[in-house]
Parts: sequence; C-alpha cells; structure tokens
Amino acid sequence: MKHSRKNTIPIFFAVDDNYIPQLAVALRSLIDNSSEKNFYDITILVDRVCVDNQTAILDMQEDNVRISFASVTDKLSTICNALHIRDYYTNTTYYRFFIPEMFPEYDKGIYLDCDIVITCDIAKMYKCSLGSRLAGVINDEIISDIEVFADYSEIVLGIPRQEYFNAGIMLMNLSAMREMHIEQCFAELLSRRAYTVAQDQDYLNVICHGRLKYFSKTWNKTPLPTSDPQKIPNIIHYKINFKPWRYDGIAYQQYFWKYAKRTPYYRYFANMKASYTDKEKERDMKQYTSLEDQARFETESELKLQNVIDAIDKISFDFFDSFDREIAEAM
Repeated sequence: MKHSRKNTIPIFFAVDDNYIPQLAVALRSLIDNSSEKNFYDITILVDRVCVDNQTAILDMQEDNVRISFASVTDKLSTICNALHIRDYYTNTTYYRFFIPEMFPEYDKGIYLDCDIVITCDIAKMYKCSLGSRLAGVINDEIISDIEVFADYSEIVLGIPRQEYFNAGIMLMNLSAMREMHIEQCFAELLSRRAYTVAQDQDYLNVICHGRLKYFSKTWNKTPLPTSDPQKIPNIIHYKINFKPWRYDGIAYQQYFWKYAKRTPYYRYFANMKASYTDKEKERDMKQYTSLEDQARFETESELKLQNVIDAIDKISFDFFDSFDREIAEAM
C-alpha cells in the first residue's frame, strides 16, 4: 500500500543501549495497534548504540512502519558540559529539544519515552489539532498528587501543580517550536538556571507554559496502586518505580508482559525480575527518596531566596519613602 504524506505519522524516541529492551516493547505495542491506513515514520535519537541493538530494532520494521536511527552527537557536543545529570538519568532525556531543528520536514510529531506500552492506534493522538500551541501534553500525576513535588512546581518553577506536564509523551508542534527557537531558548535557560529535579522536563515546562493543550490522563497513565484496572489507558507509562520488569503487583503489568513476549527480550526481562535483589530494590527507594529530598531542598532554597529579596525590597522601600518625606519637609 502506498502512503501519502498526509497520513504519515512522525514518531520519535530517544535511547541508549541500556533501554533498548524497553524500546522494543514500546515499539511492539505501537506496531501491533497501528493501522494499515497510516505510515509510521519512527526515528530513534541516539548518541551511541551498538550495532546488534540497532539491528534488533530495525528488524521490527513492517510495510507501513519505517524505523531509522538519527545521531544527536554533534548537537549534544555543543551543550553537553552544561547538562545536569543525576541518579538514573542520562543525556538521552535532553534529546527531544533537538527534534524541531533536526527534522524541518515535519510540522508536527509525537515524542515517546521508551518505558511505555500503547494500547490503541497512536495516530489518534497525532490527529489532534494544536493550533498555535507548542505541544499537546498530559498533567504529571506524580507532581500533582505528591505534595513535595507540587510545592516544587509551584514555588520553584512557578507552575500550578495541575498544569505541570510529564514530557515522556508529547504531541509536538514542531513548526511553532522552530518559530520560537526552542533549542536556543533551552540553551539560554540552561546557562542561567540549573533545574535538577526533573531536569529537561522542568525546562520544557518553564519554556512552554501557557502555550499548551492538555490531553486526558489516558494518554499518559502512571500505573499507581489506585488505578482502576477496568479502565485501560491509551498509554501506560511505567515511570519512577512502577516497573513490572522489576516488581510484582504493578497496575496494568499484564500489558507490558503481553508485548514483551513478542520481542527478543522477553527472557531478558523475566530473568531481571527473577533475580532483582533486595539491595537493588533498596537502591530504587533511595533514588526516589533522593528525588523528594532534592525537590524539598530546591523549594526551601527558593523560599529563603524570596524572603531575602522581599527583605531587600522592604529596606529599599523604607529608605526611599523616608528620603522622599525628608525632601518634602525641607520644601
């Protein structure tokens, strides 16, 4: 079947060798739910990925699914020394900033994290109209529901908790992002301020705030313990410690294993889960606690800074108010 440009769905992932197995599961779910009426042009943004892993991913191509790898090494070299990395984060989280300039042929595109499963045709998201808004996004349940992160969003970033979005699933208005030079905006903000909690996600929230379209949480559902098992999300996002390849009892875990079984990496995941140690689980919890501590520290630091600025402003106001009164009395 021939596919015209109008039904091409550009989709982007970012990955390194460590997350190739998760990428394979995400791709399997995307492809299995695709429509023959569309052409899915999938680009994997990489710095370095070994040949064997690239081959395994490229073997997943079908008649209406093209997969290619695109190097961001040159782009990365211009800002790599300024990037903020901690814990389990890597440089791959920043690659999405490069998409608008690297792919000028596209006016719109979908960015997806690798730790997801898609249960419907992703074209449904792509066909949503954005107008002049920079992106279609989904509120981050972790930020909005957990007080320490909500405080961080509102006090440090200046973004109401219900408006902070998760950058792992985005419908990107690439044309609008090019017009506002989002890559340059990011580089400028990066040189002025270090956001160390959610890193590139924080930068995206600050840069794009006020020019966003919000989609239902079904397009980016965290598998929280309170999730309704009867409501199948369009996209399940196994973020933070909600990872079925490490833990039992994760909401919607059956969907991950359904697609994992249809990849070359099923045994890899099964072995990982079977051998995941208490020490590794303790490390996961420490990383999450560290994330909370970092958010709390940044929030408290921001409040202290605001108190100092308010005090200086008050001293200045009192001084000039007194000075004005002295002049008025002298006249």
